[in-house]
Formats: sequence, C-alpha cells, structure tokens
Amino acid sequence: MISFQTDQQKWLYVLSQLFRNLDKSVLQQILQVGTISKFDSGEQIFKQGDIENTFFIVLSGRFRAVSESKDKFTVLGDITEGESVGEFAFFSDDVRSATVYAMRPSVTIELTKKEYLQIVAMEPEFAQKLTTLIVNRYQSNSLQDKIKDAPKNIAIINLHENTDLSPWTQLIENELLDKKIEFQLHNHESIKNQDHETFFNKLESTDDIKFLVCSPSHPEWSKQCYIYADLIIIAAEFGSDPTIHSIESDLQLYARNILRKNVYLLLLHEDQASKPTNTRKWFENREIDLHIHFRKNQFDAARFCRIITNQAVGVVLGGGGAKGFAHLGALRALYEEKIPVDFLGGTSAGALYGLAVANFDFDFEKMEKHTKEAIDKKLTSGDLTYPIMSLMAGKKMKNYLYDFYQDTRLEDFWITSFCITSNLSAASLSFHESGLAAQKILASIAIPGIFPPVIIDHQLHVDGGVMDNLPIKSMYQYPVGEIIAFSLLAIKQKKSKLAETPTSRELLLNKILRRKKYRLPGITSIIMNSLTLNSVQKQEENKAKASLYFELNLKGFGFMDDSKWKSIIQKGFDQTKEFIKNIKEEKRFW
Repeated sequence: MISFQTDQQKWLYVLSQLFRNLDKSVLQQILQVGTISKFDSGEQIFKQGDIENTFFIVLSGRFRAVSESKDKFTVLGDITEGESVGEFAFFSDDVRSATVYAMRPSVTIELTKKEYLQIVAMEPEFAQKLTTLIVNRYQSNSLQDKIKDAPKNIAIINLHENTDLSPWTQLIENELLDKKIEFQLHNHESIKNQDHETFFNKLESTDDIKFLVCSPSHPEWSKQCYIYADLIIIAAEFGSDPTIHSIESDLQLYARNILRKNVYLLLLHEDQASKPTNTRKWFENREIDLHIHFRKNQFDAARFCRIITNQAVGVVLGGGGAKGFAHLGALRALYEEKIPVDFLGGTSAGALYGLAVANFDFDFEKMEKHTKEAIDKKLTSGDLTYPIMSLMAGKKMKNYLYDFYQDTRLEDFWITSFCITSNLSAASLSFHESGLAAQKILASIAIPGIFPPVIIDHQLHVDGGVMDNLPIKSMYQYPVGEIIAFSLLAIKQKKSKLAETPTSRELLLNKILRRKKYRLPGITSIIMNSLTLNSVQKQEENKAKASLYFELNLKGFGFMDDSKWKSIIQKGFDQTKEFIKNIKEEKRFW
C-alpha cells in the first residue's frame, strides 16, 4: 500500500503514473502553474457546448461524462484518478462534446493553453507524452477502459443486520491477502472516535481498496459511504426476504439519474447449496448492474474478488453448428488447467453447448452423459416440415431444450452467462442474460431457413450468428480483465477448382455414386455462411480485443453432422491444451 502524508505527494504520484519518465521537476511545475479545483458530488467541471481552451487531469475521485439532448441523457463513461478530460476540445478548439459531473468529492488540475505552452517550453517531451495519452485514449477499447476504472471505494450494504456475514467476508479477506491485494475495512464502530468529515477527506491518501460497511441504524454514516463510493454491493442470504429495505429507499440506490452508482447484488449461499431457483424475485423493484451468486467456499470468493477488482475472466464461444461440440472439449481443457471462467457468453452453437456447461456448473461427467442422451434423440433429423418458414419444424429441439432446462432461467446459473440473438423485428442484436434459458438458447440457434424464428416479447428472433458470431464486444459490459475467445469458423479465402456450378442432377449422381468430383458445401453451410458474412467480418475486426483468441481447426466435420461428436469434443480438448501450452509466460494471467 502506498500512503501519502500530504495532498501534494498524492498528486505528484498520480502525475508520475500518467506521464512516466518525466522529471519530477516538470511534474512539480505542472502543479505550480495549473489550477487545483475541488468538486463536490454532482458539480460540473464543464458543460456540453462550452468553448474553453483548458483541459483537466483528475488527481483524485471520479467523474462521469454525459451527452445530453432535450430530456434525454446518455452516459459516455467514467473518468477516474490519473486520467485527462477535455483534451480533445482543448487541441481542436472545438466545443465541449459532453457535460462532466463529479461522481463524488474529487480534485482536478486545470491547464490553460498559455500554461500548457509554458510547460512545453520548459520540457518539450511533455507535449509528446500528452499526445501519446490522447492517441491511446482514442484507440483504447472498452475492455481496457474497464480495467483502468476498477472501483477504489466500495460500499457494502448488509440488507439483514441480524445476518452474520463473517463466514463469507473471511473467505474474501483470505483471498485478497493471498493475492496481495491491499484493502481496508471500515464501519461506523471502527471510526466512532474519529471526525467523519476528516475520515472521508483522507480516503484518497492511500491507493488500496476501501470497504465501507453501511448500516440502517447509522443513516448519516451510510449516506456518506454512498457519496464516496465507486461501487455499491448489496449483500443478502439467497433464501431471505427479498423485498426492498428502508436503507435502499433512503439512499435512493435505484433512482435513474446521472449520478447513479453501479450496484451489484451479492446473493449468499451455503457451500453445498443446490442450484438457485427464482433468482428474479430479487430483481423486483431493483435496478442492478450485476448479480453474483456466492457460495461459502474459496472458489467463489476468488471469483468475487476478481469481479470487484475488474480482473474477472470472460469466455466467449462462437457459432458453428455441430462443430460446437468442440467447445465442450475447450472448456474442459480450461478447467483442467485451472483457468477461471467468471463470465460465459456465446452465439448459436456457443450458446447451446457453453451454457449447458454453465448450467451443470462445469461438471463434465454430467455434461458427457447429457450429450450422449441428446445425440440418441437425433434432434436434427426426421423433423422436416412444409418449407414455408423453415426446412425443419424445430419441435424436437424445442421439446428437448424445454425438458432439459424446464423453468431454469439464465439468472439462476452459478456464473453469469449470456447468449446473443438476431432480432428480425427490430433489425438489431439482442443480448440475453436473464429469462427462460430454453427459450433464449432456442432463439440463439435458430438458423434462418433451417429452424423457425422464436418469438420473444412479441418480436421475431433468429440465430445470433447472423449479426455477431463471436460476441467479444458483448462481454465488455462486465468487469473483465481478460477475455478468452474460441472461434469455430476459420477466416480464410477458399477457391473452387470448378469453372462453373454443376447442375443438381450432376451433384445427385456424384453423391449416389460416391464420387469426389465435386467438393462443394451443402445447403445448410451455404445458407449459414451467406447469412454470417458480415458477422464474420466483425469477428475479424474484434478478435484483437480478446486477451486470448483461438480458432479451432475442425476441417472435415460437417455443419449439421453430429455423428462424430466424440471426435469433435476430443479435437477441441486437444487443440486447446496445445494452445495453452504455447501461450507465452507473460500472457499466462491465471
């Protein structure tokens, strides 16, 4: 833990982290010529449309950039300690593109054009450093931003004061100590001999995590904790009363306003608890950003700590029909290598197989038994219908999924899981992390022309691969530090040796006589590849935004042929094992 005796020391440290390798005298010059300003929660640094030749560096606290139009506002993102704000308008002489509010008591240093030139005259490298900063900000993706914006002050609200949270908090403390993550824990009793204003003013004097435990019996303390918090965590035993409590109402946790804090719902379970049911009862009248199921074990404690430090691991699985069996092998390889999976998302086959693993809580013996049962049911054969909306009726797959998941909802999974669908009615991508698992997965695998669309909330949904066959970008909304993406579709140019397309008669004879004269994809592959052309291009653009990206080589396995399912699973396992083996030491984040 780095501790600072004075504000000046803290500010110098922040600038040194922002402008690395700049001489300390230059950093001191910045503090001398710039204007230090303090902002209370809700105050503006500047307003959208303003014309000012100044930019700011956040020395402590947290700000939020908001785009405003008429009665609507859009949150563009948060700016935290050690980040600059307003630099684009400063260099372009343009108007401010957003309004920036202080999320909690915060401090900035403001530099005018004249002051900037004064510093550059003394140290020309400052200009280059600031330019690099702007370029990096422009090029950074959402994942990188989230890593940097990890919360420092976390308010904990125990909804039931008579509930002893110590068995779970002790596990968290053990994990933080094991990972050498420094933290402080404060409640009303621990600071009863201190002046509250002095205590909160000194919160920024260290760079560790502060847990601020709120209490309904000390409303003023809880209000101050809320004001200074970057993140609110509501903790409750899963089987307890889920109704809204007075402390939630008093602090207006769910008010829809510009200064709303992120709220995580921490649902506590015994170690050997059965799979949650009816989790949605906790969502009634609450607007939360994330829910976390936490069993009383070190494994879940480690996941919780990765999540609150924005270092969670997200796994993204792509579509590819029967080739999706490879995802089962890939996930088993991750499990055996002790690579954590904190969030899981998929499209099409990635949703079908990946979410089944999440539903079984990574019990691969159960998963293999379930897979064999599904194969024996021949879900993709003997289900033809009049080709009005689709070639297949989809009844066998629908009945199977609803029998398998029954009333299980996505929010009941032990780890947060999602799937993607293409909304035909709205011509947009739809993201699903709640609702009936069977319905959302059925929609995610509904290949247009092969399976009928699925109606969700009176709108038609089809295979998510039409719009995004590898939803890396969708994973950004979670507090992940690493994303592992598995693609089933290699992006390569393929040339045909044929001069022209053979007739249907020629293709039929070729098949009957088992010749290999014509090597062309089947109707299913043609339909799916045509529908996902744009999605595959998006995949090529987004793959660089994953920490680890791997294309499984499944050449020779058909898109709808599940007869070789065991071989496909083994391929996924073996290739992932080899992939992990060859990862460079510096990228082995686990």
